[in-house]
Amino acid sequence: MGVECDIRFTNSTHGTFLSGQRLTGSVLLKLTETKKYNEITLRIVGCSAVQWSQRRGQGRRRRTVYYTGKRDHLSSVKVLVASQPNGSPAELQAGEHMYEFACDLPAHLPTSFEGTYGQCRYTAQVIMDRPWKFNLTYKVGFTVIQPLDLNVFAPSIRVPARMEDARVFCCGFWQTKPLYVQVTAPCTGYVPGQAIPLTIDLDNRSSRTIEGVNMKLLQEIAYRSDPPRVKSKHEVHTVVKHIGDGVGPETKRQYEQRLVVPTVAPSTLTLQEPNLITVSYRLHITVRVSGCGSDPVLEIPLTIGTIPLVFYQPATAPPSTPGASTSSPTIGFVFGSGGTGQLPSAPIEKPELVREGTLPPDYLPPPTYEEAMNAAAVVITDDTDTNALGTRPYVPLYPSYNLADVQWPPMPPKQ
Repeated sequence: MGVECDIRFTNSTHGTFLSGQRLTGSVLLKLTETKKYNEITLRIVGCSAVQWSQRRGQGRRRRTVYYTGKRDHLSSVKVLVASQPNGSPAELQAGEHMYEFACDLPAHLPTSFEGTYGQCRYTAQVIMDRPWKFNLTYKVGFTVIQPLDLNVFAPSIRVPARMEDARVFCCGFWQTKPLYVQVTAPCTGYVPGQAIPLTIDLDNRSSRTIEGVNMKLLQEIAYRSDPPRVKSKHEVHTVVKHIGDGVGPETKRQYEQRLVVPTVAPSTLTLQEPNLITVSYRLHITVRVSGCGSDPVLEIPLTIGTIPLVFYQPATAPPSTPGASTSSPTIGFVFGSGGTGQLPSAPIEKPELVREGTLPPDYLPPPTYEEAMNAAAVVITDDTDTNALGTRPYVPLYPSYNLADVQWPPMPPKQ
């Protein structure tokens, strides 16, 4: 064919951008001989689309109903090569031709996502309009992240979450003593790469045996179709799972477990206009009890963000002095094993942490961008790309932190 095309992003080596950021890059064309084009354009687009079907009715009235929805988020067109003033095609000589471009991403763009029944996808495509021939196209995908700074989110995510359940088991006219279950998490806001420290207290006063405790981090995806058929479809994925040991009859046990959040999309913020695709998370704990009766189930909603919570010392805390005892609990992250690692106290005149930036502070380890959990490369070409010059495999990339050396703040005393 004698034509090669490549799209390169100059301000992101991994092709991941934050909404509200400027996207810059270049288009490289390599021609083995002189070519004529009516026009060469670059289109940067983004949209959400959902689709699924459902069988309804019975017998001869049975039919398939389709639910669809589409929402455009981004559309930018740049002419790289225009036709001549007299309307005749432009002529490009053999060799390399480079064209730079820039696009300001709107601040409201939703996060890229690839799901079973829909996707939110952003692409950059070069379209080469040739005289008396089919167009040539080349397309690449890139990832957009809607920043979710947990520090400026609802203050409630800083509060420890505690769920309790008391259960008795019956068999005929006989009833056991109760089983008490309590699950505690120090907060409800986390980022990928961060561990969720769970404390589970089991007070089994019954005669039943607890066979095990299933701990899961669940991702729930909600798809919403557009009129005239407005309907929602949900799917739930287990992204992390751990099975704890059981407990015998009339036995108490407390054990701690850390569930590391994998590389997943951040939670979807609730907006005035509902998104076609929303993502949410929750902890799901099931205590499996032998014999008849229902198992206790406890759930804690979580928020997965892009910037981790930063815990400060209380503004009224006295300054530390050399040689002072360090046995009293403090609130803060501690990095590494050497030094105090204590973050500075918040200013007295500004006791609440307020940050409008979209990047983590310098004293936190920077995130890496990893492929979405269990994601397979998707084909981003469609029926209109009949003469595609090729495409890159596309997988969304999400930020992930290495917080292995972070010490969690102490748990508040139980009431």
